[in-house]
Amino acid sequence: MKILIVDDDPINRTILQRLLGKEGHEVFTAVNGRDGVEQFGLHQPDLVLLDIRMPMMNGYEAAQEIKRSHAGRFTPIIFLTAVTDEEGLVQCIDAGGDDFLTKPFNRTILQAKISAMERIRRLHARLSAQKEELEQHQERLHQELEVGQHIFANIVRSGNLLDAPCLNHWTVPMTLFNGDLLVASYNPAGGLHIMLGDFTGHGLSAAVAAMPVADIFYEMTAQGFSIGDMAEAMNVKLLSIMPRRMFCAACLIEVDHRQKSLNIWNGGLPDVLVIDGSGRLAHRVVSTRMPLGIAPMTREDRKVEILEMHPDYRVFLFSDGVTEATNAEDQMYGSERLEAHFDGSHAPGTLFHAILDDLEAFRGDARQSDDVSLLEIVCEQASQEPRESARGRQHAAIAPNPWQASFFFSAQTLKSVDPLPTIINAVMNLQAPIGHRERLYTILAELFSNALDHGLLKLDTRTKKTPEGFVQYYTQREERLARLEEGSIRIELDHVPRAENPGNGEPAGGEIHIAIEDSGAGFELEQIHSQLTGNLGHGGRGIALLRSLCHSLEYHGRGNRAEAIYRWSL
Repeated sequence: MKILIVDDDPINRTILQRLLGKEGHEVFTAVNGRDGVEQFGLHQPDLVLLDIRMPMMNGYEAAQEIKRSHAGRFTPIIFLTAVTDEEGLVQCIDAGGDDFLTKPFNRTILQAKISAMERIRRLHARLSAQKEELEQHQERLHQELEVGQHIFANIVRSGNLLDAPCLNHWTVPMTLFNGDLLVASYNPAGGLHIMLGDFTGHGLSAAVAAMPVADIFYEMTAQGFSIGDMAEAMNVKLLSIMPRRMFCAACLIEVDHRQKSLNIWNGGLPDVLVIDGSGRLAHRVVSTRMPLGIAPMTREDRKVEILEMHPDYRVFLFSDGVTEATNAEDQMYGSERLEAHFDGSHAPGTLFHAILDDLEAFRGDARQSDDVSLLEIVCEQASQEPRESARGRQHAAIAPNPWQASFFFSAQTLKSVDPLPTIINAVMNLQAPIGHRERLYTILAELFSNALDHGLLKLDTRTKKTPEGFVQYYTQREERLARLEEGSIRIELDHVPRAENPGNGEPAGGEIHIAIEDSGAGFELEQIHSQLTGNLGHGGRGIALLRSLCHSLEYHGRGNRAEAIYRWSL
C-alpha cells in the first residue's frame, strides 16, 4: 500500500515510517496539515495516518480538505490522537476520519487497523466499479428504450385514428410501454375498424408482441379484409413468435355505417357493453372466442357477432385493468360498480367521463397494477366523414394505362375466403387513382355482395327490415355459405385511359369497366325497389347507391350479369 504519514513530530514520523516500511508498504511523510494536503495530491496514497494537533492546518481541517478535493476517490483516514474522550473521538469521525489510533502506538493494533482499512478500500473500489458498470448499463438500457419507443410509436401509433369523430378513448400504461394495444383505422369502404388487445404481462415484452399485431391490423384494414380474417391472421402470427405463456385477449369491432351494423369479435376481453339512448344497457357481447396466440382457429372461431346499429347506441369497450383496478385497501373496482353507471341516471353523453371520474376517485393514490384502457363508440357520429388523411394508406399515383384482369371464384373458394380484398388490391396495384379507392371498393363490394347473397345464396334483402330479421339475414348467410356446393362468380375488369388533356398532352383519367356474373337463377330487376333518399332501413339501397357512384350500370341476361363503368379523373 501507499501510505501517507502526516505528523509534526519527527519521532512519531520516524517510528511509523520504519514500522510500515518493514511490512512492505511505500511510505510518504508530511510535517503539517497543509503539507499533508499537498503530498496527498502529489502521491495519491491508499491510506492516510493523520495527526490532529499540528501547526499551519490541524488534522481536522486537513481531513476535510482531502475529502472535499478528492470526493470521487475513497481513501481511508486514520487519526493519530492522544484523545480518549468520546467527544474528541466523535469529532474525528465528523471531520472525515474512518478510524483512530491512540498514542503511544501498538504495532499489532496499527497493522490490524491498516489491514481492515485495506479490506474496506478494496470493497469500496469493487462497489464503485459495479456502480459505474450499472450506470453504463442503465444508460445503454435508456438508449434502447428510446429506440424501442420510437419504433413502437411509428408502428403502433402512426396512422392510428383514435381521433375519429365517433370515438372517445382513455388509456394509461402501467410502465413506460403499454401492454394494451388500442388502434383504429378506416377500411376502403369508409367503415371503421377498432381493436383493443390486452397482452400477457406489461412493459417492453408486451409492446414487442403488440407491434406485429398492429402492423397486421393496419395492413389488412387498408386492404379491406374483415375483422374475422384479421383475427385469424393475428392468431397465426402470435402462435409463430410468442412464447407459450404469452397471449393476447382481444376484441375487434367494425362500425359499418352503410349497413348500419356493428360486427364484433371478442376473444377473452371483458363484455362489450352497448348502451341505448336512455343510458341503459341494451346488449352485452360476451367473449365466445379464445384469446389470440393460444391455439389455431377453426372456421367457427372466425365468426363475428352482428348487431343492428341504432343511432343512439353507445358502445363501451375496456380492458380488465378497469374492473380489476384496486384502491388503497386492495379492493377491486369490479364489473358491478362499472355497470351501475348504466341504470339510466346519467345522460348518455356524460357516461364516458362519469366512469373515468369515478374510477379515479376509487383508486385515489393507490399504485397502478395493470394497464388501463377505456373506449366509447358514439354510433350517432359513425357516419361523419373521416378526414381525407384518415381514409387509409394512399397508393402512389400511376399514369393512366390500358389493362385487363379477370377472376373466377368457385363455390369452394367462396366459402373459404373473401375474394374482395384480393380484387380491390389488384386494381390498386394496376391503377391507383388517388381519392377514388373508397368509391371503387364500395362499387365492387356492392356488385359482389349482390352476386353472392342474392345470386348464389338466394337471400332476401327485405328480411333486414326488422331488428330480428337483421340478425336472421346474416345468420342465414353464414349457414347457406357454409353449405354452398355449386355455383360460381366471374369478374372482368377493363381499364381504358380517357382522352388526353389538351393542356399538357397527358391522359386526363380513365374508365374502369366492371362486369360481374354469377351462375345463379337471377332476378327481375323491375321488381327491385331501390332508393337512397329517405331510406333509413338496412336494405333496398344497393342498386341506387351503385347508380349514384357509377357512370353507368346495366343488368343483362336473367339479371345475373351486371356491367358498370366507373369514370375517374386526375
